Amino acid sequence: MIIQLDQIKDHGTTCHYRLAPHDFPDASAWEESGDFKLQAPINVEVTLSRISGLIEVRGRITTTIDSTCGRCLKDFTFDLDESFDLTFTNEPLTVHDDGVDDEEGVELSAEDLGLIPFVGDSIDLTEAIGEQFFLALPVRPLCSVGCQGLCPYCGIDLNEKKCHCAPPDFAKKFSALKNIKIN
Repeated sequence: MIIQLDQIKDHGTTCHYRLAPHDFPDASAWEESGDFKLQAPINVEVTLSRISGLIEVRGRITTTIDSTCGRCLKDFTFDLDESFDLTFTNEPLTVHDDGVDDEEGVELSAEDLGLIPFVGDSIDLTEAIGEQFFLALPVRPLCSVGCQGLCPYCGIDLNEKKCHCAPPDFAKKFSALKNIKIN
């Protein structure tokens, strides 16, 4: 996913990609974890435009993924549809923050400002888009927002049946503390 800067037109340039997980760096660990399995290629659409020496990238990532619910442990499929904005710069930027009390201030780099530095006449979007894809994945995927999960005592799926386990009595756990006297 290398873009030559001279390919970016004045009104912007749009590119479409169909990717597999192995197209991203660090994807082998993701595939081995077994938390997610792609059911469709990863579709990426990006629009690049030049703004005052910066390259603005607006994009959208879509695909279909199989996963396991973090509450009830059932397999389910969900559609991932995430948009992102990135800004690239090839100019060495340093900004002095004079809001500090000392005379020197703080020097901020391009990365500190949220810009992605690049060198040369092209931008490789692979790593940046890979990061956006991995950031879009849910930390704890849920089959539905209202999933009740499993009973922690008997293991019954609370979405299907109601269990008869008594809820924990937190008052009993702390009853031993009521007699403590601190001198």
